[in-house]
Amino acid sequence: MKNIKEIKRVLKKLGLGELEIDMEESDSGKVGGFVVSKMFEGMSQLERQNYIWDHLEKELNEEQHRRIRLLLTLTPEESDDAELEAA
Repeated sequence: MKNIKEIKRVLKKLGLGELEIDMEESDSGKVGGFVVSKMFEGMSQLERQNYIWDHLEKELNEEQHRRIRLLLTLTPEESDDAELEAA
């Protein structure tokens, strides 16, 4: 849980506006989840990932960085569409 708190702290500093963050941490401490922001609209998936990872690499230590397995970046519309498809 400590890893998630630190990752969320960094993500909230990025200026992504209203942000929805949903993450889980495995028993082994690996973290994965979703980051949803309107600021991702008009950005390619690669641009979104580069933006997030550039900041995470600067703010987190090497051990914290290695624990992140997957962060999916979505717009609110993409998130809504994914929820509908899953239903």
